[in-house]
Parts: sequence; C-alpha cells; structure tokens
Amino acid sequence: MTERTTWRHRFTGALPATRESRIIALNALIGSLGTGMFLAGSALYFTRFGGLTETQLGVGLAIAGVVGLATTVPMGRLADRFGPRNVLLVVVLWRAVGYIAYLNVDGFTEFVVTACLLYVMDRAGQPLNQALVGRLITGTERNRTMGFIRALRNLGFTVGFGLAGIALTTGSETAFRWLFIGNAISFLFVFAFISMLPKVGPSVPKDEDGNKTPASVVPPLRDWRFVAAMAANGVLFLHDAVLITVLPLWVAEHTPSPDWMITVLVITNTVITVLGQVRVTRHIDSLPSAARATNWSAVLLAFACCAFAASGVTDTAAWAAVTLMAALLLLTVAELLHSASSWEISFALSPEAAQGRYLAFFNLGFSAAEIAGPAVVLWLLAGTGPAGWLILAVCFPLAAGLSWVGTRPRTEAVPEGTEPEADPAAVPERTESEPEPQPTAVSTATGS
Repeated sequence: MTERTTWRHRFTGALPATRESRIIALNALIGSLGTGMFLAGSALYFTRFGGLTETQLGVGLAIAGVVGLATTVPMGRLADRFGPRNVLLVVVLWRAVGYIAYLNVDGFTEFVVTACLLYVMDRAGQPLNQALVGRLITGTERNRTMGFIRALRNLGFTVGFGLAGIALTTGSETAFRWLFIGNAISFLFVFAFISMLPKVGPSVPKDEDGNKTPASVVPPLRDWRFVAAMAANGVLFLHDAVLITVLPLWVAEHTPSPDWMITVLVITNTVITVLGQVRVTRHIDSLPSAARATNWSAVLLAFACCAFAASGVTDTAAWAAVTLMAALLLLTVAELLHSASSWEISFALSPEAAQGRYLAFFNLGFSAAEIAGPAVVLWLLAGTGPAGWLILAVCFPLAAGLSWVGTRPRTEAVPEGTEPEADPAAVPERTESEPEPQPTAVSTATGS
C-alpha cells in the first residue's frame, strides 16, 4: 500500500461512515456557524437598535426560555407521530423565518412574542436532531455521529464568533443585521440537506414475527428511572455554565491571572473538544460503559472545582495560571465523557415507539441547566467565594449516584412459590427411556 493510499484511508476513516451521518454532521457545522454569528452580536443589536434595555432583554429571553422548555416534549410527540425528519424540516424553516423576523422587532412586546415563537423551535432542534440520528443510524456509528455533531458545532461556533467580530468592530446597524440574515441563510442550507435524507415515518413497534403491535408506552414522566437519569444529566451539565459564563468572570474578578488567560482557556477547550470528542465515543457503546463514563466525569468535575477554588486563594499570577489550566483540562475531559455517556444513556433508556418524546424529556435537564445554571453558580460563588467551588464539587458525585439509580439493570422479582420460566433456547435433558436421536441427511450435510 502506497503512502498516498494510506493517508487516503486515514482521512476517509476519520469521517462519518455513512452518507446519512455525513449529511447530519455537515448540518451541525453549517447551523452552528450561523448561530455563532447571531449569538455574538444579538445582545448588542437588540439594546442598540431594537429598542430594548438590558433588563428587558434578560427578562424577555427568560420568558422565551420557559416557553421553549414547556413545549419541548410536545414537539417530541409530534416527531413520534409524523417522523423526526418531517418535523425537523418544519423546525429549521421556522427558525430561518424567525431570525429574519427579529430584524423587525421594535420594543419589548414585539421582542417577547417573536422570541417565544422562535424558542419553541430552538429548544426542539437538539432532541429532534438526536431522534433523527437514532432512526437513521444504528450501532457504534450512532454515538460516533453524535460525537461529530458536537465537535463540528464547537468548530462552527468558533468560526461564527470570528466572523461576527467584523460587525462588532464596525458597529454599524447594517453589519449587525447581516449577522441575523447569515444565520437565517444557514438554516436554509440545513433545510436543503435534511431534504436529502431518507424519509422516516413514525416508529411502529413490532413483535418477534415482524407484525405491527399496538403501542403501549409509559410516559417519560412516569418512568422514574428515566426521570432520575434526566435530573442527573441536568446537574452534570452545569459544566457548560461554568465554561461559558462563570469561567470568564472568575478569572477576571477573583484571580490574579491576566484577562488574556480567558482566551487561552477557551481556545484550549475548543481544540480538545474538536479533536477528542469522536475518539471518546469509541469507548462508550453500551449502558454499562456509559454509566462508568458518567462516574469518571463526575470525579473529574469535582477535581476541576477544587482546582478552580485553588486559583482563587493565591496571590501569584503564575500559580493561578497553572491551577486554572489544570481545572480547564479536567473540566474538558469530563465534558467529553459526560456528553458521550448522556447520548448512550438517553438512547438506551428510550423506547423505540416513543423515542422523540423521551429524548425531548431527557433534554429538559440540559435546557434547565442552560437557563438556570449560570445564575445559580454565580450566586453561589458570589456568596461564598472559593468555598463555593467545593460545594459545587460535592454536587457532581451526588448526580452520578442519581444517574446510577436510573441506569442500573432492572431486576425482575419472581413471586414466592412459583418456578422461573424455562429458557426456550435451553436443550432438555434426554432420559433413559427416550431413544437416541438418529442423524438425518440434513444434519450430516450441515456438519460436513
């Protein structure tokens, strides 16, 4: 094999294995690029040109976040009924129109109405996308595809933020408006690529003979194992709040480290995530392996919190930089493990006939942490300082314990006085009264 052929095999082996997984991964890159552009400049646009104060912006986004949270599971039910691909096509088209509609917002009321209508689709996007992966891709490639999605999303956000820097430096309203238009255009590309995917209808349960059977699914809220796993996932996802919101403020206000250290830490996290997420998913391909990864993630997050606490009790900039980098590395590896394990857990515990609504319900933990996490952690640190990190460190192992409750194997109790059912695959023991089985022509031919 020539060196050129070897490099070609390495390159193709590093890509998603199927056409469907490649399209979905490419969608993640395009969509996150547009979203990164929007997020980088949206707050300044609304406060400078949209007639909103900072308080009104915060309140409006909080109201829209609650609306999006309340409608996530109903959107999942629609995916179960009409198929995740069909619903996702509506979602991305709605989002494209919604971001253009933002440009006509003038005042608080218009902003709240537009944001609420858009957040219904924004919050539904992630679980619907995961449900689509679950329907189109199976085996180890399923989690590998989710790894590509996360890695490319991080890359897309970074590029989008970089492009938005042009608008931020000019300060013109036209430049800001193009960030919204660019985001809308990105969703039109996503719509086109989703249209290229195979049509998948609603999932219909079947018996052993392949015949359709009536769907009888326990609602996710009544499945206490799934509720426990969802709640644990929400607590563990606080690592995202720490990275995006808490870390910059902590470095700038509570450590002697220079402000440029924030950029170094964020870039380090992005590079490791882009290069490492897919590799981590290779080792998490079952519920037991996902449970172990969750435990390790919680341990690493606890140690990361201890390192963050250490960075706030030193007067030396060099020592603060060392402890901050150690905390960032521990946080990043824990983040990779938790992301991969959460995908496997949510897939494994979701019944096929209700995968859309179960994945949407599981996503509520993530959404709640995303909405309330920054405020909770900042409040904790503001009141206790470095000791707050130690309090937060205890929460992660407790969450891992809660996740274990939800993911441990089911044990079926056998009523007293009854015999367990015989294994239909077991071969019965031959008694002396039974004749010795004679070989047949078929068995002889097979044996040869």
